[in-house]
Amino acid sequence: MKRSFIPYLVLVIPLLISCTDSNQNDTIPSGKINIVATTGIVADMVKIIGGEKVSVVGLMGPGVDPHLYKVSQGDIRKLSQADMIFFNGLHLEGKMVEILGKLARHKKVVAVSEKVPDSQLRRPAEFKGAPDPHIWFDVHLWKTTIRTVKRSLIEYHPSAAAEFEANAGKYDRALDSLHNWVIEELDKIPVSQRVLVTAHDAFGYFGQAYKIKVMGLQGISTLSEFGVLDISRLVSFITDN
Repeated sequence: MKRSFIPYLVLVIPLLISCTDSNQNDTIPSGKINIVATTGIVADMVKIIGGEKVSVVGLMGPGVDPHLYKVSQGDIRKLSQADMIFFNGLHLEGKMVEILGKLARHKKVVAVSEKVPDSQLRRPAEFKGAPDPHIWFDVHLWKTTIRTVKRSLIEYHPSAAAEFEANAGKYDRALDSLHNWVIEELDKIPVSQRVLVTAHDAFGYFGQAYKIKVMGLQGISTLSEFGVLDISRLVSFITDN
């Protein structure tokens, strides 16, 4: 039987956190702001906006399910040593929420989604009213996270504000171009044929923004289950269409 190290982590997290003190600091003469991001897409954005002033480590590599991700001892070490931590929020990193909350007592921990307008969040009935966290699939909506990242970096390193502002502006314009490109490409497909079949319905914002019908077995979290009836319905849809 494998021994779980979760109890060990529960004990060691407070110790590691108490040994670190990452207060806001504008005296970063030679080094860079040490940042840990949970997902790859959050890490990419922080790297782009932070530019030469940041060193960013992403915890979750390609193909990793953030809903089910469990932190390792190595992750705890990286998080405890970071100056700042960025995560998606909206319960995407479900099993990490408690750890991130503890870390937030001693260092800057930022949910990039914190300023996304509530009116623009999807709240599917099958998810019991909780928000759909996959906001990056609507490129225009993902743009609303730029300000949060930029503001947080400026607060930590005010003298680099001009660089952060410039980088954020370039990223904003790049996302505008991407958004328009997606629309142009999908316009080549007849509306009646715009159907995306997927195991995990993470594409609600994508479907909503770009007029794609999304058919999925699981709900917006991979923690949800599906049964024989769900499979039968999807098979019938695929066959009929």
